[in-house]
Amino acid sequence: LTGTLVPPCISHAVAVIEALLAAEQGGKNVTVGYGQGGNLLQDIAAIRSLEELTNEYLEKYGYEGVEVTTVFHQWMGGFPQDEAKAFGVISWGSVAAALSKATKVIVKTPHEAAGIPTKEANAAGLRCTKQAISMLQDQSFGDVHLADEKEIIKRETRCIVDKCFELGGGDLAVGVCRAVEAGALDVPFAPCRVNAGKMLPARDNQGAIRILEPGNLPFPQDIKDFHKEKIAERAKFEKRDASFQMVIDDVYAISKGRLVGRPRK
Repeated sequence: LTGTLVPPCISHAVAVIEALLAAEQGGKNVTVGYGQGGNLLQDIAAIRSLEELTNEYLEKYGYEGVEVTTVFHQWMGGFPQDEAKAFGVISWGSVAAALSKATKVIVKTPHEAAGIPTKEANAAGLRCTKQAISMLQDQSFGDVHLADEKEIIKRETRCIVDKCFELGGGDLAVGVCRAVEAGALDVPFAPCRVNAGKMLPARDNQGAIRILEPGNLPFPQDIKDFHKEKIAERAKFEKRDASFQMVIDDVYAISKGRLVGRPRK
């Protein structure tokens, strides 16, 4: 995974598949991960749905006694060069990790934009994260739209994972290879030669990562329409067409101090 604008369903499908393959080999403790997207509601829904989906598939295929934990990766895309702004990004990731109740969190540093961080920068990132998580450890997050976001992520993920089983004739490992070649499992901006690269992500008007171009993802029409409508809302707000320019703007947005890549006025 590239960590850049990866829709939750893509990383979830990969995580569930890895968990199933590990369980098939006798693994009894698996950690499934998710990289921060930036929209708080979607990030919390993602971590919670990931744990539920992993347990669902392990039970479905008869793997008992497997302990599932989650890991939340702070923002893995471009960072601001200014260290104070970088700490803002780290803090926001810490908030999402704490409120999602992830088991553990992978911490970034204020040197992400500059190169390999020093030990002092690593320590600073850890202290920043610990402070935010400690302040939020007794708080919970509730939102009327949380269940809806979890459900759309779960439906999308099931479509992809089930397609892998279908393409492999029940053999998941074979099915994954065929799914990647067919674009049924398509990671945005992946350097892998066989990755289809036909699916394009973009943020909606609230900053959640949606799908601009579905490519060959095995989604029913209502899910495709959901994403199309979300992107259209943003396009209307920004008074521009939904296009690849949105993708470019979103890739650079956080490094420039925004979540959504708005057009220049």
